[in-house]
Amino acid sequence: MWLKALRLEDFRVFARLELELVPGLNFLYGPNGSGKTSILEAVSWLAVSRSLRGASESEVVRWGTRRFGVGGECADGERRTTIVLRYERGGTREVTVDGAPLAKLSELVGVLRVSWFGPEDTAITKGGPAERRRLLDLALCQADHAYLAALADYRRALRQRNEALLAWGSDDDADALVDVWTEQLVRSGSRVVATRLGFLPAFGERVSAAHAAIAPGDSITLSYRSSIAPPAGDASGTPDEGRGAVEWSADEARTAQAFRDALRRVADEERRRGLTLVGPHRDDLDVRLNERSLRSFGSQGQHRTAAIALKLGEAAMLAQDGRGVTVLLDDVASELDDRRSSALVEFVGGVGQALMTSTRPLPGTPGVACAALRVERGEVARA
Repeated sequence: MWLKALRLEDFRVFARLELELVPGLNFLYGPNGSGKTSILEAVSWLAVSRSLRGASESEVVRWGTRRFGVGGECADGERRTTIVLRYERGGTREVTVDGAPLAKLSELVGVLRVSWFGPEDTAITKGGPAERRRLLDLALCQADHAYLAALADYRRALRQRNEALLAWGSDDDADALVDVWTEQLVRSGSRVVATRLGFLPAFGERVSAAHAAIAPGDSITLSYRSSIAPPAGDASGTPDEGRGAVEWSADEARTAQAFRDALRRVADEERRRGLTLVGPHRDDLDVRLNERSLRSFGSQGQHRTAAIALKLGEAAMLAQDGRGVTVLLDDVASELDDRRSSALVEFVGGVGQALMTSTRPLPGTPGVACAALRVERGEVARA
């Protein structure tokens, strides 16, 4: 599945836009503030019904108007799928696929699959664990609706369990409620962790390949650091202040038992603090460059290259089942030299459709099919 046509109405700087895209590389270039990033952002609305830049609906409505619309025609061989998302100030939002309204916004996830990289995404490697969990979750939610459901169930159980823990000692029913929500937490949480663990080996290989393509000579490795890791002396993991680098297979039953054991170990502390202290919401993805912690020792350039590789690895994983992926690369080459930019373009060309923005024309890359689009003052023209 790839995005064949994009239509915008009162979205950011665009009053109207109808844009035909190609299945390979769509290279959008022009000055800052011209609307290049807004086009990528609009595609993210079609994919996950929200902005992957973090903007709210009201922030993307064109100045002076009350509503916006984003539409897309997706192609999969001879089959065509039309997605339309409309929003009006005041909270009214509608999403349709082939004219049929969706009962839940989550039903949209996975129809058009995307991988987004922007300048702010160096936070994936420089920031806290939540950034890296978000990377895993977005990829897995788009690839597997069962994971999306398990993650939603886990978050609901976590919220309810925390409320019960806060009420413990002042509410006679709180103790029983903690037990009820603990079982639901373990059931959904073990599925989340086991799925992440099953995803990681192949994901790590693809990230390593992407990194080698754009930064030969350096090696990048990934490992999953879990808050439910066994204590010292258990061969299942290597603890690090309670957060072990887990090497389990993706065994849900085994993970569930480790989760229950971990909750028992921290039960007194959880009741004292009124907070769930272990689970997939506390886990991390450890990124190492040349066997050293990237977060602790990486330079700005190394962080940027690693973050790009992580996103390209995500894209490669989403593309592996043949359902396609659209890679959104915003200003990705601004800090890469021409050699690395060319290597990046070549790698992306082998993954799927891509929309890539830059303030400068595309460096020469033989053998890569490309549509060059000049963007300026909310207008787009083929170069």
